[in-house]
Formats: sequence, structure tokens, C-alpha cells
Amino acid sequence: MGIFNRGSSEAFAAEEENRGNNLVRFINNVVSEPSNGLNSVLPLYQAAVQDAYGNAAKHTEQPGGAS
Repeated sequence: MGIFNRGSSEAFAAEEENRGNNLVRFINNVVSEPSNGLNSVLPLYQAAVQDAYGNAAKHTEQPGGAS
């Protein structure tokens, strides 16, 4: 299972899922208030969301025992 044991891997997955959720909330706030001037950085935050959710998926035990 690499350098992570199951417990730390699942904990990391939960942290990354939480990070993704927080970033999504931030993006929604930016989109709902266009006058804040942050629209130009949305692609960076969207990439960070994809990274966070990707990390969460990679470190979550999958059905059937595959990880």
C-alpha cells in the first residue's frame, strides 16, 4: 500500500475531500459576486478542486478491496 497505511490513507482522503469542498464553496462565492475581481483566478481554484478530489479518490479504499 505504499508509504501510507490504511488509516493514514483514509485520513488523507478525508482531508482532501474537505479541502475540495471548501474550495468549491469559495468558487461559488466568487461566481456569485463578480465584482470581487477574483474571476481571473477561477481556473486555478478549479484545478485545485480537481487535484483535491483526485487525491481523495486515490486514497479511499475502493469496493472489492482495490485501493
